[in-house]
Amino acid sequence: MKIRFSYLFVTLASLAGANWAVAQGSAFTYQGQLESNSRPANGSYDLSFTLFDTNTTGVGIAGPVTNSATGVTNGSFSAIIDFGSGVFTGSNYWLQVALRTNGSGSFTSLSPRQPILPTPYAIYSASAGNAATANTALTAGSASSISATNITGTIPLAQLPAMVVTNDAASLTVGGTTVVAPLTVPPLGPASATGSVGTGSNPPSVAVAGRYAYVANQGSNTMQVFDVSNPTNPVSVGSVNTGTGPDCVAVAGRYAYVAEDGGTLQIFDVSTPSAPVSVGTVNTGSNPDYVAVAGRYAYVVNANASILQIFDVSTPSAPVSVGSVSTGNGPECVVVSGRYAYVANYGTFGGNSLQIFDVSTPSAPVSVGSVSTGGNPASVAVAGSYAYVGNINADTLQIFDVSTPSAPVSVGSVGTGGSGARSVAVAGRYAYVAEDGGTLQIFDVSTPSAPIGAGSVSTGSTPYSVAVAGRYAYVVNLHGNTLQVFDLGGAYIQQLEAGAMETGTLQTRDTVTVGNNLNVRGGFTASGSARISGGLSVDNGTIAGNGSGLTNLTANALTGGFTTNILVGGHTFYITNGLIMNIQ
Repeated sequence: MKIRFSYLFVTLASLAGANWAVAQGSAFTYQGQLESNSRPANGSYDLSFTLFDTNTTGVGIAGPVTNSATGVTNGSFSAIIDFGSGVFTGSNYWLQVALRTNGSGSFTSLSPRQPILPTPYAIYSASAGNAATANTALTAGSASSISATNITGTIPLAQLPAMVVTNDAASLTVGGTTVVAPLTVPPLGPASATGSVGTGSNPPSVAVAGRYAYVANQGSNTMQVFDVSNPTNPVSVGSVNTGTGPDCVAVAGRYAYVAEDGGTLQIFDVSTPSAPVSVGTVNTGSNPDYVAVAGRYAYVVNANASILQIFDVSTPSAPVSVGSVSTGNGPECVVVSGRYAYVANYGTFGGNSLQIFDVSTPSAPVSVGSVSTGGNPASVAVAGSYAYVGNINADTLQIFDVSTPSAPVSVGSVGTGGSGARSVAVAGRYAYVAEDGGTLQIFDVSTPSAPIGAGSVSTGSTPYSVAVAGRYAYVVNLHGNTLQVFDLGGAYIQQLEAGAMETGTLQTRDTVTVGNNLNVRGGFTASGSARISGGLSVDNGTIAGNGSGLTNLTANALTGGFTTNILVGGHTFYITNGLIMNIQ
């Protein structure tokens, strides 16, 4: 009897329909065709399988494995072979098949040995030396694609490429010949507030400076000071009575400035946060809605009077109105950047506009440009060459190019999707909008012509004002009577050396050291003390103030244009150009 193979092939046992590697064992199916005397064989045979490392002679790697009483029908047979785990490691192997008539005689080896093709290597393995794609793998020495959701445990640092950022990496280099911003850390879309604290009644405004947040409470006629150094647990540390219906609060240095419905601008010394003290007040126009402070001046818009007023607050105990100018109808908000003030006019008739005023001469502010906005603009923020306006009735955030103040141009807009964009703050490439429907929305404004939503989070009832400082956003809820703190994420860097840096706002908790020149385009306020080791030069204008704190001052140290008064021994000396002009 002459027996030979016509063909054979090898497949995995119980693998059909599987799309992932699971614990399938090490057995595989072997199928072949037997001929006896040139005719298809039939009957029962014992089959023996042995694995070798060459196609002739060589060393047996595994087996023999015997499948007794294997049925053969019309020459076809199928056998399950299991050499155990750890056999198929990627080496080339050949299968030696031997057979005998069922239960009789010795085995006869068939030739040639059959090469093991790649299919058996696809069976489950507890360790894969190389895998093109592994959706689930206990251990993967090398894989070109692994679903991140299926990675658990720790990946050794040595196994990661050089450009992967880890918590144990020595350095990171980000490059790109045509990439403007190769490294971007977007804000975190918070799921909820990090911290919250009750305020007085109906808070319409919040300002943040350092570790403190300052809240005006319209219903309870107070200004509160909160310690927000622990954002998860903001704490009220101080409070002071204001005039009737405080609408807005701004903070510069050691002073807080409050515009209140009764028609006054109040100034409070907040250097001791637990005990703020009213130090000065001045009458404004009718219904002052907003106050902004830059340098020695405070800028107030009066909604009913439709004017922008400028006050000299260099002497906080005696603020003085120095200039004013008419605005559009119902000015709701003002911000100052450099030599310009930007006013959002809320009123329907003559309102719905963004106006730009040149305030470089505070005694004579001049309107230099205007542009139409959406319905009822309630808030404006300025960063760089762009102004960002929140429109309540239009439910939009608009972006204007104000690089040419005499001709501002609308360049982009996006729906805020709520019940009215009440307040807007800008930090870096993102704008934050508090909208009346009860959300804080985040927009990517890095492309001003195409702002896009980047996230939102629920707030309390009627969020009325938002301020952003560092990685946190602070929101006061008018009808919720709360101050909420939201963690926006970002990057924490222990030490940073930068060749050049541009920021929307810069706030430090400690000392700032400037190695070369400090150029201030707007105003400069030193609420504590200022020490100048070199010279002090004023190109345009005069330096004025109370000189009672000056020491070691000589006539030769004073130059033209320097006017002050010095109290010595109960007498006031008026000094100009280094000469004593009068004594009282």
